[in-house]
This record gives sequence, C-alpha cells and structure tokens, in this order.
Amino acid sequence: MSKRFINNLKKIVKAIRGEGKVRKEFIRRAEEGGLTRDENPLTHFCVYFAAYDSESQQVFIGHHIKSGLWLFNGGHIDEGELPLEALEREVKEEWGEHIQLSGGLEPSLLTITKISNLTKQKCRSHYDIWYFVPLNEKSFTPDESLLAKEFYQTGWKTIEEAKQLIEDMNTLTALEKIQLRFN
Repeated sequence: MSKRFINNLKKIVKAIRGEGKVRKEFIRRAEEGGLTRDENPLTHFCVYFAAYDSESQQVFIGHHIKSGLWLFNGGHIDEGELPLEALEREVKEEWGEHIQLSGGLEPSLLTITKISNLTKQKCRSHYDIWYFVPLNEKSFTPDESLLAKEFYQTGWKTIEEAKQLIEDMNTLTALEKIQLRFN
C-alpha cells in the first residue's frame, strides 16, 4: 500500500477526536501494511457514509444482506484509493451516479468492527472511517436497484426507530454522534 494512503490516514486519525485506543490501533494497523481487502482479506480499511437529514431528524439505514444487521451504507477501500476516493466510488456504487456529495466532507468517527460471520464473509476486522453525509430526505433518490444488491430493505428512520433496529455497537455510536448534530 502506498505511503500516500498511510500519510492520509495519519492525518485523519490526528484530526478525529475520540478514544485514544482506537486511534493508536488505526496507526498500528496502517504501519502493518496490506490495508485493502485485495491485499489482506481478513483485516482491512473501510468507509461508512451515514446519511442524515437535520430538518426531519432522520437517518437513512438498511438491513444489510451479508451481515444481517441494520447498518449505514459503506464499503471497502480499494487498492490505490484514499478514503475520500473510496467514499465517492462507494456512493456511486450504492446510491447511483446522480447523487452528488456536497464538498467539504470530513471523516467524523473511527471504529474497529470485529466480524464473526464465517459463512458469508472472509473479513475478520474492519477499520472503519465514518463520514456523516447531510442530505435532504425529500430530494434524496438513490437507485433502488443498486441498494437491492446490498440490502433487503432501506429507508429513512427517526433516531428512536433506528435504535430499535440497530444492534451493532459501532453503528449505534455513529447514530449517537449524528443525533448530536440535530440538537
């Protein structure tokens, strides 16, 4: 993996406030190399893009096919990509070409997800870089056929509705951070 990715990751880790243990583990893992799924199918870096609408105070989540969990959208960082480049590619792959992200998106959260779904996924650990994406629920029109490749169902949910569906602790942490943006 390129020094470009590692240097970018170090800037991200430095800029995000949060648990020191996770930040240190991100740097340790970055220095280990083999950061993408192609390079290391067991443990690698990913991006999440958590859509929210401040006006309606809702979030866009889905029932993910592989994990069986209710999650925000996301995906693996490919070899040669920086996290923001992976975000842009994944948005097109999951929401469609016509969705344009507003400029200035910055990572907002780092999490490490342990995966134990042996029957459906080779991955064992994801090093997740979270982007919170402000959208307007009424004008957001993702490509349903693309979403159907990854999710049984998707939709806008209030924070309380989402809390009833989400079991993954990292996704709940992201939800709490988004909720702070509503206040």
